[in-house]
Amino acid sequence: AGDRIASYRQHLDSDGNVPLTFGCYALRDGASTVLVDTGWGPEHDGRLMVELREAGITPAEVSHVLFTHLHGDHTGWNIDRTSGKPNFPRATYLVPAGDWAHYSKQDPPSASFQRDVVPLHDSGQMELIEGERTITSGITAVPTPGHTPGHTSATIVSGTERGYVLGDVVISPVDLAEPDWPNRFDWDDDIARATRNSVLAALDDSTLIAASHLPDQGIGHFLTGSGKRSWRGYRPS
Repeated sequence: AGDRIASYRQHLDSDGNVPLTFGCYALRDGASTVLVDTGWGPEHDGRLMVELREAGITPAEVSHVLFTHLHGDHTGWNIDRTSGKPNFPRATYLVPAGDWAHYSKQDPPSASFQRDVVPLHDSGQMELIEGERTITSGITAVPTPGHTPGHTSATIVSGTERGYVLGDVVISPVDLAEPDWPNRFDWDDDIARATRNSVLAALDDSTLIAASHLPDQGIGHFLTGSGKRSWRGYRPS
């Protein structure tokens, strides 16, 4: 086992840890703008609001916010810290029902859940989703449980091209090569493993992937040519 772990040394930092990025994604489909997650909030120097502005997207343009799951590094910009109101005033916030049920029953609920998620319910802008949920003609939410009870991904179809926003189905490049290895961040190892293998089996080298914690801002391709899957960051042609 030690030799196998050592073979992935290039993915580790000097302390033997896997360095992670923290990403969320804005998708445009016609007149709709869909955010997938809202990332770390201001307490962690999250830059979502700045980067949306730099991309020419105003908060009022966001039609939907889809959460892959309700961990705090995916919900941080839901609520304005001054007004206590949702940062995206016209958006429907799509919350996986399995995660809502799980985290709302914790005693006490986490600080991030109480700060970032409960106010969405109180605002009337929250919609619980189960199973597949069509968001726009080209964007669909699909269940990918295991990392959390209700973990959800987004499929994207544009003409003959397709892509996926996978949240935390995979967290590091090691998960691609060793999808059966347990991950200490997963809620249920067996379910997460089954989901990971099912998702990876459905993808090919041409599928564009966005995954919150992978290198290269989490955008790229899963490659299979070396016998084990590997990660290649997006390279514009």
